[in-house]
Amino acid sequence: MYGMTGPELLTQLKVRDTLREAERIHQASAVLKERKAARQALLSLSRVRFWRGLGARRPALPTPTA
Repeated sequence: MYGMTGPELLTQLKVRDTLREAERIHQASAVLKERKAARQALLSLSRVRFWRGLGARRPALPTPTA
């Protein structure tokens, strides 16, 4: 950075800030996508468990015990 004039130095710093901000946004986006995928997987799993459990809880006909 030595030998740069004021405007050149300012431009270089702005470029670095912009790149840093873009990297931060990219990382946040990746985390949000992972969380969304995990939520969808858990929802799908809970739906499967619900429907499987619903069939098991409801007997077709009551059995006579007495």
